[in-house]
Amino acid sequence: MNQAINVLGKLSKEEFLADYWQKRPVVIRNAFADFDMPFTAEELAGLALDTDAPARMIIEHGLPPENKPWQVKLSPFSEEDFTSLPDSHCTFLVNDLERYIPELGNLIEPFRFIPDWRIDDLMVSYAEDQGSVGPHTDDYDVFLIQGQGKRRWKVITREDYNQELIPGLPIALLKEFEADQEWLLEAGDMLYLPPNMPHYGIAEGACFTFSVGFRAPQTKELVQSWLETFDAVPEFKQRFTDAGRTLQANPGEIKKDDLEALSKRITDAIEKQKETIPLFLGKYLSESKGEIPIEDRQSQSETFLKNTDYERESWLRIIYIDADKDDKQLQLFANGHHIKLPKTLKKDVQELCENYYYTAQSLQKLAENNAFKALFDDLIQEGGVYPV
Repeated sequence: MNQAINVLGKLSKEEFLADYWQKRPVVIRNAFADFDMPFTAEELAGLALDTDAPARMIIEHGLPPENKPWQVKLSPFSEEDFTSLPDSHCTFLVNDLERYIPELGNLIEPFRFIPDWRIDDLMVSYAEDQGSVGPHTDDYDVFLIQGQGKRRWKVITREDYNQELIPGLPIALLKEFEADQEWLLEAGDMLYLPPNMPHYGIAEGACFTFSVGFRAPQTKELVQSWLETFDAVPEFKQRFTDAGRTLQANPGEIKKDDLEALSKRITDAIEKQKETIPLFLGKYLSESKGEIPIEDRQSQSETFLKNTDYERESWLRIIYIDADKDDKQLQLFANGHHIKLPKTLKKDVQELCENYYYTAQSLQKLAENNAFKALFDDLIQEGGVYPV
């Protein structure tokens, strides 16, 4: 994979981040020159039938017997689901595509000027003529790459748009949509949209659109996941005690002293755990979501071989933390695993994170570390890396 590819046209990466990222949309014409579709609509349907890839169908005018607008069907599917689709106004979407067609990681690679932990997945939508998922907003940044055919995108950039949703639908669609910008994208063109910007994409003829989405965890999600790591912490297993309690007049009152004592137990316990946040985030942000399609890799070697070249799957996140200048160790994370490595290996760790192909020579220094060898064994067993 080649990180030197620039899909931003005349924009530099610095200009894009300063002027557009999370601020305003931009269309890049011919961002992916000579785009070559890797599959047909029939092959994409076959992928959904033969794997656990998360997928959905959206039918704008609905199907009998319900005949309701904007019907949604979720995977798994049957062949009848595909044969019953109408010839227009319908869309079929598949998420986590890079897991099931690894070579499509090349569509993610050009966006790695955004840190790897922020990149979520690659999705593809196939739409028949006038197919759409309706006017809506997303909570995350997205690059929309036109793979084949044409799609017209309408966008609302003003902040005072009507946010009212159509009631009673299985998907969140805006009740009113008055676009102030509009573009027709053809094969190889790309549209970037910041989070929460209303947009409406409509196929003009059958078309494929690829979406590179970015991870944007909610604070609630982070806190809940962090709290789940407290199960083994002694302070969180201690029970409240109140020796020396004095008689109170009304049994229904929670006295100020009790409130303060209970509050202190909570804040003291959390305060003691604050130093674990970086370690938690490293594991959490490197963890792969969903099922990992190992396929026939289980028959491969599960032991790291020093004299072997390896390749890494594009879904596998390998990240590191080097936050403390006084600490002589790096924190390395891969698919939720964590090890410590000496900072003398920093260059090797950086290359490990950046690259997807590893020669035996490039892994030579890391291979001398037992913790790294154990980690690599785990990644081989999980299908994240494999010998070539």
